[in-house]
Amino acid sequence: MQFLQDLLINKEPDNWWKEYRDFCSDLSKVDRNLFIEALPALLKKLENNYAHRDLRIALETQSKKDSSFGKEIYNKILEAQNPYLYDSLTDVISGLYKSDQKFAITKIKSLFNDAEISLSRIGIQSIAKIDLLDKGTPKAFIGWINKRLNDIANNETLAELWPSIFFTVRIKRNVLKNAEAIIDKLSSINTIEIQLELIYFLDYNIDLGNEIHLFKKYLPLLLHIDIEHAGAYNQLAYRLENVAKTNLDLVVGFITDWVGISPKNARKIEYFSHLLNTLCDDFYSDFQKLYTNWLNKDNPNFHIAIFEMNSARYMRDLSGLTVSEVLIKDFSDYDIEYITYKILAYVYDKDTSLSLIYSILEQKVDNKEVVIFLADLFINHLIFNYYSTIEFLNLKKKTANRKLKKIIKDIVDEGEDKYKAYSDLENLKEFAPSERRMIYYNKIQNRKFNKSYKESESESSSFLSMITNINYRTGKSTFSKYQGKYTEKMTPALISHSGEMPRGEFIDPIGQATERLLWQNFKRRQ
Repeated sequence: MQFLQDLLINKEPDNWWKEYRDFCSDLSKVDRNLFIEALPALLKKLENNYAHRDLRIALETQSKKDSSFGKEIYNKILEAQNPYLYDSLTDVISGLYKSDQKFAITKIKSLFNDAEISLSRIGIQSIAKIDLLDKGTPKAFIGWINKRLNDIANNETLAELWPSIFFTVRIKRNVLKNAEAIIDKLSSINTIEIQLELIYFLDYNIDLGNEIHLFKKYLPLLLHIDIEHAGAYNQLAYRLENVAKTNLDLVVGFITDWVGISPKNARKIEYFSHLLNTLCDDFYSDFQKLYTNWLNKDNPNFHIAIFEMNSARYMRDLSGLTVSEVLIKDFSDYDIEYITYKILAYVYDKDTSLSLIYSILEQKVDNKEVVIFLADLFINHLIFNYYSTIEFLNLKKKTANRKLKKIIKDIVDEGEDKYKAYSDLENLKEFAPSERRMIYYNKIQNRKFNKSYKESESESSSFLSMITNINYRTGKSTFSKYQGKYTEKMTPALISHSGEMPRGEFIDPIGQATERLLWQNFKRRQ
């Protein structure tokens, strides 16, 4: 067939995927020798592609229709002695089980007992694809499977086969009498292959409505997945997001335990970013509790996680976040002092830190000691660094009660006086950057950006190389040349962005860094 010939010479027609689908639709007329020869190239092409499913279905279907096809392909794959092809055997065996059950059972047993681990693995995994509940399945064969799986699961020298054992028993746990015992034994093994199978077990093979006890039992075993396995964490986070809808406390407890294990975990809180965003969107009060609890933890891992959550592009905008009213009412004065310092130490975003600290003031307005403490921080840190704090407080004053309005007025009045006093000091004006200095600074930044862009461009993927480059010329108007023709002139719109930099970073950067370091290392007073 031309399709297979093209694969062998690495030729890819424009309609390759259509030809592939046509090829999979009928394997009956395929040259079997040519198929085996071209199979490695075909599997490489389909690697990590959902379309591989079409080939697997085609192999199983044709082996079911024509046992001679399945037997010949089975034998030729083994003769090729290429482990890369062995996964296709499970599809062939599955089809043969329906067209020549006796032959299929014989080959499954042969593969199980093969000295080559890669073939033994295929024998075990093939069990997952056959229907053991079919009335025609010999009971003796099911008994043999139970015994062999149990023997391998309890044999330390065959540990390489344990992930395949886990795969098969989790899928056939309603048929295999030893399935629960084998899952229980293997689930505690800390290898990524077993941990992935455990994740899949919790994701695909457990009925949460009736088996939540199993989820609670096995979930803690996933706390120690190596941090480098991002794919495993993505799969786990996806499952936890669904579980959170009905068992939120279980999910929050797991993430909290995970962050508490190590700073490395805390710095990778992004693995659960989508889940945290869902909590923020759909369970806001619970997200507030999580955030407030983490601020109040003595373990610094939680403060690192808070920093990462507030600094990362993958998280929701937390600028209006407030502390949990439910929790804050029971906090002691020392707890308030502790979490306030942790906010200032780890929440760098001005709007988020302002909102959090003001929410504490709002809840503790009747506590004189706390009000004095927070007022001092508003005046000497927040207003000193960000004059817009005054605008924020004046806006809040409009909806505040009488007592809080008076407190806000006092903070604003003293804050304005001190801000003006600092601004009027002659020796501080030298720190104000001149326009010439800022132009020079921008030029340096632009050079860095251009250099970085050129470096990334040279390392760009083959995908970008397929995109046509268009050269632009700009001045008062912009135009380009594309396919030999000049485009119409366009007048660029004015795009601007403004932000407020903390004044202390210009005046006393070392002092600001020292202050933040002290807050980061502040211990709760008893």
